[in-house]
Amino acid sequence: MKKIATFLTIYFITTNILLAEEKKCSGIKKLSKEFLSCTAENIKEISAKKTKEIKKGVEIKSNQIKDGTKKIGNKIKDKLKKKE
Repeated sequence: MKKIATFLTIYFITTNILLAEEKKCSGIKKLSKEFLSCTAENIKEISAKKTKEIKKGVEIKSNQIKDGTKKIGNKIKDKLKKKE
């Protein structure tokens, strides 16, 4: 029960922080210059965050693939040495 309560507490704290970062554009008249610039900024910030997340994921996967190929190469080299 304590684990569930701790998890929910951490989840709600981080959710509130993430939602607070987005600027509210609702008080501005729609199709005005300020509204369009506000929404454009929000889209730009969100897309920048997503690209950073994707880059981190790609970097992790490429490192995993590189390590896997090194292991396979080392196994093949060991087998070839044993046959000699």
